[in-house]
Order: sequence, then C-alpha cells, then structure tokens
Amino acid sequence: MEAAIRWSPHPTALNSRFIIVDVAGNRLRLCELGASKGKAVGYKQICQRDRLPNFTAFDWSKTQDSLVAIGAASGEATLVQLDSTVTYPDSIRAFPIKHQRKCNSIAFSTNNLLATGLDRVRNDCCMNIYDLAAAISPGRQQEPYRKLASSEAIMSIKFFAQQPDTLIAGVSRQCIRLYDLRDPTGNVSQLPTRQVHNLAIDPLDENYFVSAGPSGEPIVSVWDKRFTSSAIPGTPSGGLPGPIVEFRPAVDTAQSTSIWSLRFSGTQKGVFGVLSSAGEIKIIELAHHSGSGTTLSAPANPHGGSAWSSRTYASYTHNLTYPWYQTEHRHDENMRIIAYDFMSAGNPIDDHAAVALHPDRAIQVFRIPSKAGPLKMTALDELYAWGQATAVVRPMPNYSKVASDLEELQMKTLPDHHSGTVEESTSTIDAQVESLRLSTSIKSMDTHLSSREAHCHLLNMNFPESKLSFEDMLRLQTVQRRRCLEGYLFNPTKNKDIVANDPWLVDLWDTVRRFHDLAKDSGMSMNGIDLSYLGIFSILSNSLGLNSRNRLLGSEKHAEGISIRVAIRDLVARKGYYSFKGVKSSFPEHRQLCLLLCGWTFHKERLRARCLELVEADETYKAIALCVFRGYKDLALELLKTAVKQKRIQNIGLGAVIACDSVDAEQRELCRWMSDETDDPYLKAMMEYFVSGDWARVANMKQLALVDRVSVALKYFEDDRLQEFIKLQMSEAIVYSNIEGIVLTGLVDKGMDLFEHYIRKHNDIQTPVLVMAHTVPLYLKDSRFDAWKETYFMQMQAWRAFTQRTRFTVLHNRMSVTRDSRQLIKPPDQRVSLRCLHCQQNLAYHPQKTVPDEMDGDTTTITTSLPRPSNTPSMNAGTICPHCKRPMPRCGICMLWLGSPDPARPGGAAALAEKSEGKPKEAMALEKMTVWCMNCNHGFHGGHAREWFARHRLCAVPDCGCHCGVLH
Repeated sequence: MEAAIRWSPHPTALNSRFIIVDVAGNRLRLCELGASKGKAVGYKQICQRDRLPNFTAFDWSKTQDSLVAIGAASGEATLVQLDSTVTYPDSIRAFPIKHQRKCNSIAFSTNNLLATGLDRVRNDCCMNIYDLAAAISPGRQQEPYRKLASSEAIMSIKFFAQQPDTLIAGVSRQCIRLYDLRDPTGNVSQLPTRQVHNLAIDPLDENYFVSAGPSGEPIVSVWDKRFTSSAIPGTPSGGLPGPIVEFRPAVDTAQSTSIWSLRFSGTQKGVFGVLSSAGEIKIIELAHHSGSGTTLSAPANPHGGSAWSSRTYASYTHNLTYPWYQTEHRHDENMRIIAYDFMSAGNPIDDHAAVALHPDRAIQVFRIPSKAGPLKMTALDELYAWGQATAVVRPMPNYSKVASDLEELQMKTLPDHHSGTVEESTSTIDAQVESLRLSTSIKSMDTHLSSREAHCHLLNMNFPESKLSFEDMLRLQTVQRRRCLEGYLFNPTKNKDIVANDPWLVDLWDTVRRFHDLAKDSGMSMNGIDLSYLGIFSILSNSLGLNSRNRLLGSEKHAEGISIRVAIRDLVARKGYYSFKGVKSSFPEHRQLCLLLCGWTFHKERLRARCLELVEADETYKAIALCVFRGYKDLALELLKTAVKQKRIQNIGLGAVIACDSVDAEQRELCRWMSDETDDPYLKAMMEYFVSGDWARVANMKQLALVDRVSVALKYFEDDRLQEFIKLQMSEAIVYSNIEGIVLTGLVDKGMDLFEHYIRKHNDIQTPVLVMAHTVPLYLKDSRFDAWKETYFMQMQAWRAFTQRTRFTVLHNRMSVTRDSRQLIKPPDQRVSLRCLHCQQNLAYHPQKTVPDEMDGDTTTITTSLPRPSNTPSMNAGTICPHCKRPMPRCGICMLWLGSPDPARPGGAAALAEKSEGKPKEAMALEKMTVWCMNCNHGFHGGHAREWFARHRLCAVPDCGCHCGVLH
C-alpha cells in the first residue's frame, strides 16, 4: 500500500484533523478538512514531516494528538512530532533494535506503551513493547519494556483501549494471540488461523475483533476474544473454536484481490469496513440474535456445509465504492480508492461518514447510509417506513365504489389505442360511455392474447408495460377490504356490481348464480341423488367427485355411475327442456344439462332479449356470433340489420355470408380477409368457421370466453371428442388458474384445485372462500377451505370488519344445513358482549348460569343460581353495572347515560318508564340501544349515531379525530 489516511483519535468541535501517510514518499502530513469541491473535499495542510526513514507501518498516539509512531523498514520504531512549533531535529526519536528486519505493524496503547511487530529472525524476539514514559526520559536506555514472540513473525498488533495492558497479535500463518502484559508467567490465549493480518478491535465492544487473510486471500474473520483458550506459546492448539463469522470472500474477486485495510466505525457498534486492492469499500454491520438454544435439529442445507450455530450474523452490507473494473461502475484504475478511515463523532458532516484517499492525494467524504428501516403494512393499507424519520405512504383517497376506482386505474394501464380515446373525451359525455365499455376494451385489447392471459393482464394492471404510482399501488392493496365493506358476500347479483370492473369475476358470479338457481328448491335432486353445484366434467363423467357428502338422499346405496346417468335423464325430463338439437349423441340429456350450466337459453325469445342486452353493451359481434353458434341464423340476421341501422357496426357484407347454407370460393376468400383484419374475437371465430366449416376451429380459439367454447363443443362435438376436449380444458384451467373453468369443475373437489392455483398466483383468497362456501361443508369436506376461511377471518379482523365477519358466519351457517335439518357448522361461542369498564363483568344480569358438568364433560350441563343484586331504579334502568354498581359511559352526542332508551325517540320515554318500574323489556336489549366505535371506543345511542354519521365522518367527541364514519 503506497499511502494511507487516518482520522484523528482526538476530535474537537473546532477542527477536523487527519493525517495523510505517504509511504512511497516517506512523508507525513497533518491536515484539516475544508470546504467541499464537488465530489472531492478540500483540505489545508497544518504540518508536514518529510525526509523520514523508509517506513512500512504507522500509528497515531491515543494520548498525544501530535505524536505519530512509524515502523521503519529496518525494524526501528520512530516517534514523530506533527507540531509546527517544534523544530525539525527535535521532532524525531528512534528506538534501535539488535537485528534489523522489516516492521510489519506498530501500535500505541492508552497508557503510553508502544508495541512493534517484526519479521521473523532466528534467536530473537519479534515483538517489542516500549514504555514511552521511561524510554524517552533523559539518561535512560531505549530498551524494550517487554520482549515477546521469539522467532515468530508478527504481522499485526492492536491494543485494547479499555484494557491497555492487553493486546492481540497476529502470528504469521499460525494464530492470533492474546497477551496480558501483567501476567509474569508468560501464558497466552490464542486462536489458530491463517487470517492474521489487518487486525482491528471494535472500540464500542472490545470482545469482538476482525482479521484478514494474507495477500491473494480476501477473507475476513470476526472473532470473539471470550472464545480464546490458554496455550503455551508456540504450540498448536487443535480443536479450538474458530471465528464466529467468516466472509469468504469478503470483496469482489473477479480479478486477483487482497484486503488492504480493516477499520471499525467507532460510532456505531458492530460496523466495520473492508478496503480491497481494487478500490472496493464494503461496509458490514454485525448483529446478534437473542434466540435461545433448542433441542430441535437444524434444517437440512441442500447446498452443503454445516448447520449455522453462531448467534452473530451480518445484518447489513453496503458498497461505498466498487472495484474499478466492475462493468456497472467502471472507472479509471488510477482514480480508485487506496485508503480510507471512519470519521469520529462530531465531524463536520454531522453524520456517519468515512474519508477516503485517491492516488493523486485528493480526498473524498462518503456518507454511510444507515440500514433500511422496517416496512409495515397497516390494516388500512398504509405503508410505514421506520428510519431516522418515520415515513408514511397512504393510498390515494377514495370516496367512490371500489369498482369505479379500479376502472379508473385500469384505464390508465390500457394500451394507447384504448386509453387515448378516453383522455381526448374526458370533458364530454362520451367519456362516460367509454367507461361503460371498459370490459369490451379489456377483452379485445390484444387479439393474440387468450381470454385467460387477458385476465392476467387485467389483474396485473398490464405490468410491466404500464407502471402505476406508489399511491395507486397501495390503492390496489385496499381492494379486498373495500369489497368486504361494500357487502361482498354470498349474493351473486350484488357481487357482480361490486366486481363490475373485472368481467371475468362478473362471469364467475354469473355462473355461481346459475348453480344456485338450479339448486333452489331441490331443483337438482332426482332419484335420491342431489346433483347441486356439479360442474360439466362431473355430469359428463357421471361422478359426484371426491370427498362428496350429503349427495345420496335415500337410505339405499346406489351404484353410482348408473344411478347418476338415470337421475340426469329423469331430471332433464322433469324440467321439460327442449330436446337436444346438435350432433348425434348417446347422452343428449347430459349435454342439455351442461348447456344449461353454460347459460344457454333454449327459448328463442329469451335469447333475443339476452342478445339485445349485448348489443346495447356494444358487444354486437358477440351477440350475432352466439346466435350463429346456437343455430338461430335468422335471429343473427335480425340483430345484424338492427346494428347496421343504428350505425353500431359497418355493413361489410356479413349478412350474405350468414344467410348462405354453404360458402363459395369468393365468400370464403372474403371471410378469410375479414378474419385477418378484425380485432373482435367473436367475429374472427365466425369467419374461421365459415372458411373451414369445422366447429373445432371455434372451440379452440382461446381468445373466446371458455364457456362459449365449451358450449360449441357440447353442441357439435362427437362423444369421444367431447370427453377429451372437456378433460383437456379442465386440466388447463386448473393448472393455469383460469377461473372461467369453474363451469367445468363445479363447486366440488376440482373447483378447490382450481382455486388453490388461483390463490397462489393472484393472492386473492376472498373470492374462493365466498364461492366455495356454497358447497363446503354441505357437499364437500376439504381442509384447504378451513385454512382459507380462517385466513379470511383474520383479514376481516385486521380490517375491523366485525359486522361483515358476523354476517358471513351467520349466512354460512344457514347454508350448511342438511335436508334433515342437521347443522354442519357448530355455532360459535359468544364473541361480543357489553362489559363493565371497571369490573369487566357482563352488563346483562343472568340469574342462572349453565356450566358443563365436570363428571360427564360436554354431554351434560348443570345450572347454578347467582345471587340477586339489590333492586334499585338505576339497576332496572340499566345505567349502572349490576355487579360493581359503577355507572355506564355517557352517549358521546347527548351526554346521557348509556344503557337506557333515548327519551327523545318515539316510545323511548314509555320504555324508560317501564324499565324504571322494574318491568323487563326484552325488545330494548342493551346491544340494541348502544353502539360503539371499535377504534376510539366511544359509545353512542344507536339513533344518535345514525343521525350524526349520516352527515359527518369524524367522531362526535371533541378532539377525538377518529374517522368513525369512514371505518364503519
């Protein structure tokens, strides 16, 4: 190393001094930090000492701010005074040695001891300890105070500041020794290792020190001196503990690299820096976990190596500078960092910083970034970042419905040819129309994307092609909570409005609605078999699915396959559906029932009404295509004429093609051209059929909705081909988490498999729980649903959606009742009760208490009587606790006692009079007369709260600041 820099160990508020050690020029320069000049920092020279003897080591005195020691190439220790008031001849004092050899290290202690570490020479000690107080006195010999390490090369030396008579020394290629100069026996403690260079001790915790490997071995080891063991000097000590942390390698090793310097921060415990010969400075922060030992075995490491047993680890690393040759940070080799040191507390930067030296002797100051603070997401989807200053990032405020907000975000991420139209017309009525056509724009945004891929782009907000702001990303985190608060539950019609921004979720709930409507009033029960909520795959394969329950209604056992086939045939006959019109099949009733699950309407007038709705929603080609798929070409032509007259679409000669029973060569060429030019998937599907005459071309067009493709296959595919097609499409839907496949899987075991992949991919546990709750546990038993449900309950608890959670529990319990009135879900224990703030007893008085009998467990209960409290008007009115007689809180609006009816309400005075007379009024229960905010814990009369929060958002209690009207 040709130069070095050291920050003063004697910092003051008035000056910021450091020395530049020019090893190549045999020069020492005492400098003071000046003003900044761009990236470099200016400094002025205070004192200079040159023409010094060739030296290879140096150290700054810990007791005198102007005293520096250098270790000469001959092995002599020389003291240099860096004081401009001292003349040059008096500024140097040397300590000669008997056998000259290189001085590898030199170090001061805090009690005026000076130690030198020398190269090995036979029959001579290689570590000399000088007592400066005695050695520099007039008339005294300059002999060492102690001589140690006979015939062993000492590569590095450091004194402990808090124990000035104790030092560590690195013995070349052998060990690190711990010497106690007060011990007359000469016993030492040591750690065997090859990493004996550049020793550094943490001044804030002197139990820890670091060392580096020799040249060409960029290894850094962290040691704990408490793990050293006593040994006789010069003898090996096998089996001793090694370093508590080891970095192999500690720096970049793309080229041959060595460790030039190790320095501890001195201002932050456990922080040290590593400088490599390539100019890389890496800051490492150590940490110690507080976990106690365990008897459990450590987990297996597939990459090899032993189990991690140390409590110390590197919690943070940061590169201040990078190697000069690194591609991303490449710079001139002559401008790399060659030396550095940490700046002590009180430096002019007033921050954790380091000063570095370049080969041209220019210096640079680096601010060392602190470890990134923890990030936490709150239940309100706020992002909290803790560091030197706490930062809070909140989602953009929203006062509209969640579907409207999501549509706004989706319009931002649509490709330019869709989003531009909206931007140009935001000031006109056309913008509202375009917003209503969002689903059409999304589903047709890229004809090369399948329907499943288009849904993924929608859920991912077209990332990475489009990027939202951080606030908008936080808004996406609030989607499930806001849907829950808006009433996202078991009503498919209401749910379709809540998820209106996502056409695929709308179709999902439309499918669930069809399942529910068909199952209503035992509509899917026949011959003692309940077929409710089965998908197309189960119906075509005559299977009830795995883990099915409560499907067989009679007492006799059925041969499943034959019974289900007969039950489906009888069920279709009972419903009076039109006969199947399609390909010849051995199971037409199965196909007819499956088409019903797909949403096909077999009555022509109903189909016309449905297609007119599609035309009004600007999905004209889809309406025409569905009529063609179902065999109603006359209705397709009628819709086409209406749309052309209304100028919804252009007249491109489509009517002539539809009207023909067969397509000639010219028409086929026209259809091929229209298929290549159009972006509408349904128009493309019609043209592909007219060109090829093969319905398989339509069924295999992944741009179409899966339910429409399956419908075409059910109507036109032969039996064997249909079975293979349904299996393939269901397998793809499960593997790729395509929720359109729910019509194939049904709400049974295959549906659970599909939703398992959906949750893993899109992190939406809310929708699968609400959908599968229709069949679990009534028709299906699956532990996955129990885990999802419990997780969703925890989410609602974090959202403080207590009412919605209770409503979910009540409705799910009602859905989980068998035909024989057997409740499959045990009612939960009472979770909410009004309790006194003082004694925590229930405010409702129960003269009797039912407890389980300890002799018989839960099968028998016994009743005990409670003592009757004194009967007073306040007790009867419900304004005091029946146990401790303390009053209840007051209403935050009218300031009257809670627990009694509001006299201002109609009938309230009469009810209060009845209670004061001791007459029980069950209709006026406490929970119906008081409401509480679970956030600020303020209570109100129910009527007062409704009137207040109908006009306000803030709590009525002065200086509360709680947004009760928003949270509840």
